[in-house]
Order: sequence, then C-alpha cells, then structure tokens
Amino acid sequence: MDIPIISEQPALAGDDVLDDVIRWHDQGLRTVMVTLVGIDGATPRPLGAQMAVSEDGRWVGYLSGGCLEKTVALEALRVLAEGPCIVRYGRGSPYFDIRLPCGSGLDLSFNPVDPTFIEECRDLRRVRSAFVQTLDLAGGAMRVSRASGIPQSRRDGDLFQRAHTPRLRFQLVGGGPALSAVAVLSNAFGVELDIMTPDDVVRLDLVRAGLPARGMAEPAAQGLAQLDGYTAAVVTFHDHSWEVPVLAQLLKSNCFYIGVLGSRQAQLDRLAKLSEMGVAPGEIARMRNPAGLIPRAKSRGTLAVSILAEIVTEAKSLGLLA
Repeated sequence: MDIPIISEQPALAGDDVLDDVIRWHDQGLRTVMVTLVGIDGATPRPLGAQMAVSEDGRWVGYLSGGCLEKTVALEALRVLAEGPCIVRYGRGSPYFDIRLPCGSGLDLSFNPVDPTFIEECRDLRRVRSAFVQTLDLAGGAMRVSRASGIPQSRRDGDLFQRAHTPRLRFQLVGGGPALSAVAVLSNAFGVELDIMTPDDVVRLDLVRAGLPARGMAEPAAQGLAQLDGYTAAVVTFHDHSWEVPVLAQLLKSNCFYIGVLGSRQAQLDRLAKLSEMGVAPGEIARMRNPAGLIPRAKSRGTLAVSILAEIVTEAKSLGLLA
C-alpha cells in the first residue's frame, strides 16, 4: 500500500527539525534526516538546511523553494529500507526528470536516525547547549558533540558538521498593550516564550490567547541574571519605577538582546538610575533604549513588528538564525 506524503510544515517554519524527530521517536516512528551538504550554484536555502521524514509519510523542513520536498520525502522512505546515501538533485543529477528552476545542483545526505542519537540531542537541548551533528558522508554514520561558542555548519571532505543552537527564547517582562502584542507576534514566529507581568488584565489577555504568563509581586524578578546568550529580553513597564531593578538584573545576564520602551525623558531617567545603582557604562550600553527598528512607532502592532525585527536582525548577525 502506498504511503501518503503529508507536509506538517508550519506557516512560519524554522530551520530546526529536531523537535519533530524527537516527537516522532516518542510516537514509535522511525525517521530520516535529510541535510543539504553541497551546493553547485545558487539556492534559496543555506548549507546545512534540513528536512525530517517519518515512516508514515509526514515531513517537516525545506531544502528548496518548494520544488523538491515531496520527491525528497519519497526518497527518504526508500532510505529507511535500504540505508543512508547521498543524492544529487538538479544540475548533474541522474534524475533527469527532476529539474530545479534555479539551475543549481544540490547534494543531500539521507540518514536514518537511531535512538542513541535522539537521546543525545534531547539531553543537550534540555540544558540549552549548542552542539554539532557530524555526518560521515562516506559511511553514513551520525554523531553528536557539544559545541563551545556558536557553531557554524561546514563541510570538511567526507565529514559534514551541522550546527544546532538552542531554540531562541524571548523573556518578556512588564505590562500594557505592547507586551501582549510582542508576545502574540513572537509566539507566531515560533520562539520559546517566558512572560512575567504584574498586570492582571494583560495576564488574562495572554491566557485567552493561549500564552500563560507568570505574575510578579515585586520588580526584583528572580532568575533574570542567569538567562543565557540565546535569549532576548524585552521590558515594557508603563510604571517606570519597576523597570530599573529588572533591567539591572538583565544587564548581568548573557542575553544577546535587551530592549526597553519609553519616552525620551524615560530613557534619560533610566540611564541615570542605572548609573546610580552602580551598573557599569559598558553594561548599560548593551540596552536598546528605546527598542525597535521603526522610529517613533506608536501603535502596539507597529511596536511589536519593530521590536521583533530588531531582535531577528541581531540574532541573524550573531549566527543564531539562518
């Protein structure tokens, strides 16, 4: 019986298919990971882009502009029975009936996933550690190793290293309409969210949107100084007396982005108060004050787009996003 090929691709699909591989494993399904390991020409996807295909025909991820994925999924089902391989599509491919509109050639490594690999990935993701998935292109084996710093995907002869970084996390702290808008838009983008607010109205709005938030009884929020370098923090207090203690904690953290809203006078006041608290000028300079790429944005929707765009731009420049 033919297996139906079904995309489970979200509308705003990211570049990390491991969550789906782990989920399918937990459902008792075998899977194949497909990795773009060679590019001959131009392509809309970067080296290291991946797809994952389960034995029941579901697939996630993408390796082209949409012209190749179903064919790749069918090939992956064959690989489950026959073992790992590398297949060239497009220019120079033996598949003459499959052509890429860009005229390029793509080398794809098809690798069945074993339980040990999945458990190692699960453990590293649990502790939010970056790691490298090394593919032996000659023999088909895969292994995982913890990475220091921010790894990059690259090929070295018959070895291909696919970099994996922790899922981006947004730490939202504050209240008001802007917080809700940033939360909803960020959730649609697909990041991990942690929301803290003393605003009961905002918390109820977020719960209705399926985004539970933690309450705050005082501005000295716990745990903010321990946030890692894969986290962006946004502070949106209407009552500015709450924001300085929160910012002082965030500025001790490794967050790659710290943004805060407020008028020109509020900006000057918070800079002065942070200095009075003994926060070093170099730490204060890390803060986006005010946050966002769009000058003088007023509506909450525009503010949310402006802030998300700034965070994504920073994450891209640091190699945290493709």
